[in-house]
Amino acid sequence: MEFSDRVKARMKELKISAVELAASVGVSKGAVSHWTSGSNLATGQKLVALAKALRCNENWLMTGKGTPDQEHADPSFDSDYALINQLSAKGSSGNGYINDHIEVVGGLAFKRDWLRRMGLKPEKLCVAYNHGESNWPTLTDGDVVLIDISSKSPTSGSMFAMHDADQEVIFKRLIREISGGWIIRSDNQDKTRYPDMPISAEGMRGVDIIGKIVWRGGAM
Repeated sequence: MEFSDRVKARMKELKISAVELAASVGVSKGAVSHWTSGSNLATGQKLVALAKALRCNENWLMTGKGTPDQEHADPSFDSDYALINQLSAKGSSGNGYINDHIEVVGGLAFKRDWLRRMGLKPEKLCVAYNHGESNWPTLTDGDVVLIDISSKSPTSGSMFAMHDADQEVIFKRLIREISGGWIIRSDNQDKTRYPDMPISAEGMRGVDIIGKIVWRGGAM
């Protein structure tokens, strides 16, 4: 079952119409239509409100894991951990990775206390996977990364998830030059295979930044 299937199943079980559900959650009927058709997902506070209206826990509603019954949800998990949306999208540490279809495939739990110390808001985060070796040894193929989608302004020395000119997702580090221009850089020191990409300050304003990479996890 997908997210949309779980929403429709609970609506049917509780005999709740789309209009009634929209009123309970505080959204438009169109938003409910997006949820039930699978064209969009509920996130953040809307997910919490939707789960409450459907009398189920949000972890089950988003991931399908466990039981929908609210009383079976682990209250300590909800208070101590935040479930961050895990996307099927891959970001390239190479020449770019095309994602023809992106969907939420589950969630990754992070301690709320750690997120607070890092100054990160759960509803502004997502998880994706690295593809390729151009950022080795910082990132290796298959590593998971945490992306802060609220941080879209380029900062020198930080690594970002971006769309390139072909709308492919890439993970690269941004370096500000004394001249005011920028370098889009791979961490891999093999610059024959992974050369720096200079870009003007004006050109940088046209780069579509998805968010800053704030954490990575992978095999030891």
